[in-house]
Formats: sequence, C-alpha cells, structure tokens
Amino acid sequence: MDPHGSVLFSSRGAFTEAILTAVAAGRRDMTIADRDFRDWPFETLAGDQSLAAFLQGEPRARLRLMVADPTWLERHAPRFAQLRQRHRAAIECRQIPAEFYRGESVVIADRRHLLRRAHHDFFRGRLTLGAPAEVEPVATRYDALWNESTDCLGPTTLGL
Repeated sequence: MDPHGSVLFSSRGAFTEAILTAVAAGRRDMTIADRDFRDWPFETLAGDQSLAAFLQGEPRARLRLMVADPTWLERHAPRFAQLRQRHRAAIECRQIPAEFYRGESVVIADRRHLLRRAHHDFFRGRLTLGAPAEVEPVATRYDALWNESTDCLGPTTLGL
C-alpha cells in the first residue's frame, strides 16, 4: 500500500492485513484499542513478529494497549504475554472503563497512521496512512481515554 493513502476493508483477512500494515508503519508511538483483541492477529507468528519489530526498531518505541475486557488476553494470549515480558518498559496495558467504550477498534501509529474499525462485531473499517490531520482528533480522544483507564494485565500472567 502507498505510504500515504487510505483503503477500506470489509473482511477478516483484509482487517488482519490492515493491522499488520498499520503496525509496520509505526516507528515510535502506538496506541491500540479493542474490546478484547480476540480477532486480532497478535497471537499469530506474523502478528507477534510485527509487534516485536516495532518495539525493537526504535530504542524508545512505546506501545499503549487499551482493552475493554482483558480476560481473553489474560487467558488466551501467551505470545503477547511473552512479548510483554521481553519489552516490559515499552508496553503499557490499561482497561477502558465500560461507560467510555464505544465498540470501535483503533491503531494509532505515530499520530500519522490510523486504522479504525467501526464496531467489534464487524470487520469493516478504514486504514489511513500518512495523514496526521485526520489522525489528530482521534489520537486526542484516545489520549483522554488513556487517562481515564486503569492499569490491567499484571506484570506476570499465568495461563492456568
């Protein structure tokens, strides 16, 4: 995909490809939000490698993950738990208060790139690359949501 442009997606496969593209476009700061991340490719080899490459690419790379319900991540995401162990200082996880969660999913990378899935029940959305003016209002809203969220996913997670 063009490093500056926009593409619509409407299937699970296209959603997965858009996520991997958005993560690959990020260099330093990334905010990711979803209901539970069950539909995201982070437990696949490609997804795990894309997040690891982002975190290893820039010495001060930072990932802010926001989740409405962390249960799935706690119980069914061993690759993500291992990634968190390897990059403790670079990954923060917070739980979105129920009253603020609207059902959408986002990836905001470097305040320049945006993946937005309108609702977690559907695989429809848009990936926009290289458009800081379009990303800024969404990024500002998620910064405020971050401040209202609480820490979750303790330092060690046991999958018992």
